[in-house]
Amino acid sequence: MIWEKFDMIKDCDFFKEMENKVNIELLKYYLKYIFQGDHSYYELLRIISKNKEEKDTLIQYLALTILANTRYYNLYIKHYGERYVEEILHKLPNKIPVWEFIKVSAHSRNNDLKLERLNVDNGLVNIYPVKRIYGIELIRVKLREMIDKIRANSDRDLLEHEGVQEIIRFIEGMVKPQDIGGIKAVNFQGEIPLEWHPPCIRKILEDILSGGSPSHYARRSFVVYWFCAKFNPNLRPLNKEGELVNISALDIAKSEEAIENFIEEMLKLFSNVEDFNPEKTRYYICHNIGYKVADHLTHCEY
Repeated sequence: MIWEKFDMIKDCDFFKEMENKVNIELLKYYLKYIFQGDHSYYELLRIISKNKEEKDTLIQYLALTILANTRYYNLYIKHYGERYVEEILHKLPNKIPVWEFIKVSAHSRNNDLKLERLNVDNGLVNIYPVKRIYGIELIRVKLREMIDKIRANSDRDLLEHEGVQEIIRFIEGMVKPQDIGGIKAVNFQGEIPLEWHPPCIRKILEDILSGGSPSHYARRSFVVYWFCAKFNPNLRPLNKEGELVNISALDIAKSEEAIENFIEEMLKLFSNVEDFNPEKTRYYICHNIGYKVADHLTHCEY
């Protein structure tokens, strides 16, 4: 994997490599492989480079450095995990040390990686039942660590480089994330601009749209906030007596059609996240906003 091969290119000059037209072309083919599954990249790599492994590591490094400085990094991590999970599965044993497991599972939102759900014997965790899930999460954790380091040491002029801008334009033409400019709210002329919302909500939204994996707490908070902001921006969780408001989705939105449309909007939004499950997501949305499976808002961050 790329984090194991970095010594091959530790002395490379990013900006010098980005002046190389062959590297630019290979980068485009590599990104088509990551985002679209086009295998032409490895065919081209075999033809162009004598040292295929070293060149591949360089191209992956250039791509990661660029994407770390854009809003597409989460989407890249998601697709990278899908493309390379088989490679890592061949190396993973069925049982791993418990602390090695925790280093990955502690950063995961996937309930299947809860330690209490797996067999532990003599300090070893049997990951065989969840090996693929663990492999994808291991890739995600490693790439996030690399991205954090790259961001901390990135040249502030990186995004101004002509070659970098060419690659970003290429990505933008290939990847079209869903954008939300604002909320059409009841009894409000026009839309509530996105910048009017709290920074924490904007951050959660950015994470969702870019294919990240916000915590379940963050997702619940976002759903209830977005629902109330859409149908009753003046709603507060406490009444004048300081008591928790016991109110349902129908009390707020007034019609089942409006609620169902909101749920479909949320399902489309959450389809970007890496652990998306439509049935579970619908259930939790309904539960959080107090619709059918619950008779009141069950998360009062709003």
